[in-house]
Amino acid sequence: MYIKIKSIYDILSLISLFSYLYFFYSLDILLIIGCMLCVCIHKMIKEMTTEWYPPIFKRPDGACDCNLFNTGGLVDMKSGFPSGHVATISFLMNYILNCPCTTDDIIDYKSFILYNIPIVLVAYARVMKGCHNIIQVIAGYLLGLGVACLLKKYKYYFENITSRLQTSINNILVR
Repeated sequence: MYIKIKSIYDILSLISLFSYLYFFYSLDILLIIGCMLCVCIHKMIKEMTTEWYPPIFKRPDGACDCNLFNTGGLVDMKSGFPSGHVATISFLMNYILNCPCTTDDIIDYKSFILYNIPIVLVAYARVMKGCHNIIQVIAGYLLGLGVACLLKKYKYYFENITSRLQTSINNILVR
């Protein structure tokens, strides 16, 4: 397996690959759960929208090498809705930012802009590379934001489950 780099847009698209590496390097179970949720939801939506209304769901004509490693050949007949690259980086940055999910949450606008720079760069790269259109990258952003908000809202529940699981695993290993 290799990574194909032909332009600056390929390099910017690799930000998503680095976010996957960060998910598993951090060993933060909520990040890993969120990553898996993003990928699963993204794949399900792409499968469902494969032959739907072409201007929104179909990849742009000539879309090539659009997967995680910038390989895979011509994919312009497949669904590109939503952008998985943008969904992944959107989830990571909004999770780290502690995304505002309710009207009670207050967020610093400087932090919001700073944390959205990588998302905008990946979205721009995906559009300029010809792998997605604007609607698809916006949908990817909203998917990542939605998963981050979901994990924030139910953080206590997920942490409770993971601590029980970890305790059970430790008990099994001790025996």
